[in-house]
Amino acid sequence: MKFDFSGKVAVITGGSAGMGYAAAELFGLCGAKVAICARNKEKLAAAVDSLKSKGIDAIGEECDVSSSKELFKFADDVEKHFGKIDIWVSNAGYMPFSLIKDCNDDLWDKIINTNLKSVFVGGKIAYEKMRKNGGVLINASSFASVIPSVGFGAYAAAKSGVTSLTRTMAAELAPYNIRVVGYIPGVIDTDLTKENIRVNGDKLYEPLAIRRIGKAEDVAEAIAFLASDSASYITGCCIEVTGGKFAVQNPMKAYELKD
Repeated sequence: MKFDFSGKVAVITGGSAGMGYAAAELFGLCGAKVAICARNKEKLAAAVDSLKSKGIDAIGEECDVSSSKELFKFADDVEKHFGKIDIWVSNAGYMPFSLIKDCNDDLWDKIINTNLKSVFVGGKIAYEKMRKNGGVLINASSFASVIPSVGFGAYAAAKSGVTSLTRTMAAELAPYNIRVVGYIPGVIDTDLTKENIRVNGDKLYEPLAIRRIGKAEDVAEAIAFLASDSASYITGCCIEVTGGKFAVQNPMKAYELKD
């Protein structure tokens, strides 16, 4: 067991697949009780069954994280079931392709509400549920907040907001012994990215210092570290889990010059 979360309750939004599920599984295997939410009822049920099959005390609830009402209800239900919340991971996201010129108000609102408003609400939930006993709030940013991409401008704007909110929340919640940190995934092999990885192939490796596509488990390990006591003096920042993406402009050059 790399981390010990015995006696802790960890909540992961968007926890039915990909990085969210990997984090939920790791928290559970390290002793935590786990609550996940998602919009897809079938995937959610399958994820909860999978967690339980591994001996993890887990619950799940349908929830649209873009709705403050639904997100607060989910938090209340978790607290009623497990008695408390120690770790809240705002992981759920939405990343459709849309050029700015084609992005209408409804799509803009959905992208912002799912990716940014949900993190804002997560901060209010952390204050309400953790203010007496402390805790950790962990927010999903994105490499899009570092370097945006054509076709994902609204998403990048939302994730840039997440990075900024993480810093402000860290300061405002510190008096309540609540740490606030974020993570910035790079190219991670999940159901959402498999087609991009298949189509673009070797191009995705070009900006990486570590020449492999990331796994959901790589991100889960980082999330668990940030939630652990080993990170007790880390707050107000986002760590990159990207394999050194664009650490330099020409990472492939090092491989060409390797002796």
